[in-house]
Amino acid sequence: MDFSFVYEIQHHAAFGPLIVLYFFLAGLSAGLFLISALSTVFGWQAVKPLAKPAALTALAVLIPGLLALVADLGRPFRALYLFLNVNPSSLMSWGSFILLFYGLVCVPYIWFLWRDQEKNAKTWGKVGVVLAISLGLYTGFLLAVVPGKPLWNSALLPVLFLVSGCVAALSLISLAKKAFVQGGAAGAAYESALHSLKVWFVVLEICLVFFHLLTVYFLSGLGELTVMNLLAGEKAFTFWAVQIVVGIVAPLILLSLKQSPYSMGIAGLCSLLGVFALRYNFVYGGQELPAAGTQLYHQGGGIEWLSVLVLLGLGVVLIVTLPYLSQRLLHPTSSKSISG
Repeated sequence: MDFSFVYEIQHHAAFGPLIVLYFFLAGLSAGLFLISALSTVFGWQAVKPLAKPAALTALAVLIPGLLALVADLGRPFRALYLFLNVNPSSLMSWGSFILLFYGLVCVPYIWFLWRDQEKNAKTWGKVGVVLAISLGLYTGFLLAVVPGKPLWNSALLPVLFLVSGCVAALSLISLAKKAFVQGGAAGAAYESALHSLKVWFVVLEICLVFFHLLTVYFLSGLGELTVMNLLAGEKAFTFWAVQIVVGIVAPLILLSLKQSPYSMGIAGLCSLLGVFALRYNFVYGGQELPAAGTQLYHQGGGIEWLSVLVLLGLGVVLIVTLPYLSQRLLHPTSSKSISG
């Protein structure tokens, strides 16, 4: 008698679409703040015209990211628990305060930037840089410390999330060129600077993905199965087709060709899709356990993906409207460009 059975176990996905969106938008916000600080804090004058719009956009994309995080909790007031019950040994507790202080610092930094008070903006910018780097790293650390998830258990993951967040920020600037980049010689100067910077960040992202997966592959037998599940299993399409081909290969080809507004915009959109796919592949792929079945179950998945689209739409609206609202509030009689 044959007593062999095949089991397909459904695992509950603790981190779903809203967390993927939160990781994506938090990294994007951190990257945009760092780009803004390149001139105000680090003195790179070639990219100074980006300081104001990048800072505003950092705040604009942070808002739907925070809403995604609160919505994932199910009961919004549960978020207060993390602030009322401080646990120094909990990375999530640290992350809550990083998010809080980062958001608070963004406000005076943007205020002083738009009031052209460079000294005060630089002071707040220095604090913001530390918090932005912490925010970019934190989302990766949150996954890296979870036991029993080989795809997450590497010290390279936080760095990968920070670097890919910077790639996403540079890509958004390329995509929304009219909102960020002025024409003329000054515009051409920092377009060229950001073009070179993005190429280096994309190359660094490739290296980090490769060495992260290599580390996990040789970590253990389960690590090998998890990586192979990503490369040739459940997540193979989104990994190879979206994250690698669309998100990395296509932008590098476009960036190597003669620059034009259309090619840069397409390259930016492709890179944004690739970074989102990276978050999706690592969040979901890390929760799949090939040794015990690969089916993931997440309650309310369809509704949550709809929420992701709504929050992304909110982010687009805020990106478009915040610069104009800030211009009217802080300089009501000025006709100067919002990017200036």
